[in-house]
Amino acid sequence: MTTKSRIEQTVAGAHSLAGQLKTCAMDTDVPAVQEMYNGMAQQIEDMIPKLQGRLKHVQKEEPQYQ
Repeated sequence: MTTKSRIEQTVAGAHSLAGQLKTCAMDTDVPAVQEMYNGMAQQIEDMIPKLQGRLKHVQKEEPQYQ
């Protein structure tokens, strides 16, 4: 597996995880638990642009990925 495909897979997994955490938040009636799940989802969503930036860097620096 190439670096590019690993990063792409990680980005997709991060999107999926954030969605799953939001679903967990909706499935509970406990406000503190909802806040916890939503906070974790936000942390994951904050990582996604960094991963996408790294992916763009890899694609730019490695011509075989273009």
